[in-house]
Amino acid sequence: MLPGNQLMEHGLPENDLLEAIEVTMTRVLTKALRMNVSVVMGSQPHITGYPDNGEPIHIPVDAIERKLRRHLRHQVELELQSRRTLLESKRLKSLRGSVAHGEISRIAEDGTLLVSLEIADCYRRLILAGECPLRYQAPHERGRYRIGEVRQFFISSVLPVMINGRSSKVRILLSRISMALPPLLLQEQSHIAGIHCRRRIPGGYSDIVTPSRIPKEVIINVGKELGEYLHVSIQPKDRQ
Repeated sequence: MLPGNQLMEHGLPENDLLEAIEVTMTRVLTKALRMNVSVVMGSQPHITGYPDNGEPIHIPVDAIERKLRRHLRHQVELELQSRRTLLESKRLKSLRGSVAHGEISRIAEDGTLLVSLEIADCYRRLILAGECPLRYQAPHERGRYRIGEVRQFFISSVLPVMINGRSSKVRILLSRISMALPPLLLQEQSHIAGIHCRRRIPGGYSDIVTPSRIPKEVIINVGKELGEYLHVSIQPKDRQ
């Protein structure tokens, strides 16, 4: 039904790939042929039909009409895409709660920013698509973003998007107003762990607590990135 090299392009483990094909073909053929059907994958699918009356019958692939074969192919592709999306979502969930550089690639009519994210993943760099809705943009920045502009974003969530009951893509939701964004940016640039934000008014100020002194240039850089004043106080860990 589907050439092996095309199947491998879906990037799924072989067992998951074969199971997806068997389950999808069984579901589609059972409905189309109006009898129970089982499918076992090998070099070619082995299809067995179970009529209400009579013995099980072998159904050669070539005996399936062309229109139904096209429908099978389409449904298998949808199932493989759905499973690949779920697998990708699981792999990327570790990004939640981190900060990423993002280049604004498009601005939707409702103000949502479509962002190309560059993520370091072990020994490679991934380019992922994220989105920052208007409600997650600081009020003083709304309407002032420009295509090609590079900003820092907090990754709020990584979730599969369901369409018609199937996972079709991974949605990476971004924020510029998270209270976690200022301390993460400070930690990234200063390499000081344990920095916290007690209060934040995006575009106004952030109340930051740090266990040790943060270099002034780091505070200035992060303040410029966020367009707000950072009030930083030193509080040793044993006093926090």
